[in-house]
Amino acid sequence: MTGLRRLVAILLFCIMILPFIAAGAEDAAQDVAAPAEEKTLIQEAIDEGVAEEDLPVDDEQAVSVADENDMGSPSIQGLSPLYRTKIKLMTATGNVASIRYAQDTDSQVLGQVGKGKEVTIYKVYPSFVLVEYEGTVGYVLRTCIDENCTVLDPSTTPPYGVMPMSYVATLTEDAYVYQAPRVSEEINPIILGKGNRIAIIEFVNGFAKIYYWRGYGYVDARLLTNMTVVAPTIDPMSSQTPIAAFSSYFAYNTGAEGNEGRCKNIVRSCELMTRVMQPGEQLDFNAQIGPYKKSNGYFPAPVLIDGGTQLGYGGGTCQSSSTLYNTIRQLPGISILYRRPHGPGSARYLPQHTDAAVGNVNLNLVFRNDYDFPIRILAESDGRGVLTIQIFKGDNA
Repeated sequence: MTGLRRLVAILLFCIMILPFIAAGAEDAAQDVAAPAEEKTLIQEAIDEGVAEEDLPVDDEQAVSVADENDMGSPSIQGLSPLYRTKIKLMTATGNVASIRYAQDTDSQVLGQVGKGKEVTIYKVYPSFVLVEYEGTVGYVLRTCIDENCTVLDPSTTPPYGVMPMSYVATLTEDAYVYQAPRVSEEINPIILGKGNRIAIIEFVNGFAKIYYWRGYGYVDARLLTNMTVVAPTIDPMSSQTPIAAFSSYFAYNTGAEGNEGRCKNIVRSCELMTRVMQPGEQLDFNAQIGPYKKSNGYFPAPVLIDGGTQLGYGGGTCQSSSTLYNTIRQLPGISILYRRPHGPGSARYLPQHTDAAVGNVNLNLVFRNDYDFPIRILAESDGRGVLTIQIFKGDNA
């Protein structure tokens, strides 16, 4: 019966993502493939839903991604509640989510919470949230919660999923991204290219802490220069001080078909995203960063069409739009008018619930500058693993 339930769950999931697939196929017929290339593969999109046999199906992207400062037993002592939200499982057969002892899908299950039940969130991590439910405190996968969280104190807490940065710095040489703040630790596969700028959360034991895919990464601070503080308010110290910044990371020189084109498309989209926006001005990503054609400087790269991947112009620009989305979300004076994720599993190169797919009428990012001053968007990448976007107050280049 377990195999039958899994088959039913997979079929229902495929039905759920048909609108995304159909939209991509429509664009392909026009020879302008939608660049929503980050495949929400079934094994990546499975949540920790528990069916009748109470056997959890774990998210393989979310194993052992804890911050070292939070490796003890789960506790909310000294913490203030941040959000309230409901359990919203992705699989049709999922009935409950597991509350775990650690940020690891192999860790001890402390309790379970049913679909539709409300939990209180005390801390947000790239793959997990620290929650309390009826006296049980522990970690729940972000894939199991509704991203439409209620902020309990808007005066002190940003909307769910907002990831403010503290610094931006330049790499003086090619840099490893370690899984913990020490050079003896395991190294993540992407090497960050010399000269790129990276957005930094904070410094820990001589390492710059960054968001790296569904977890944290650490870069040796000795390899950084030209460090700039990200202004904590909309009143920066100078016109060269960003008021928001964000970085995402991607594989390059892999030898895989279309990888070089994907990197070139990220570079090209950075050129088109860089601009000044006047008060009241809107940016429509598909209209202004697209069209995703050879004539607009784009290259063939993997795109999602009919449930599989094939080469199409513009693959990779979803990572650009998602990085921009995470930058503008830090600024309450910028209004998000339209945004869609890649699907229930979100794009795996960012924390859950923080992506913004583009590529056709259903997948787009549209926002407006509602400040009473112009903003300048600076998007940068040389195609070697790093995409960084900064926003500045004013129109000074």
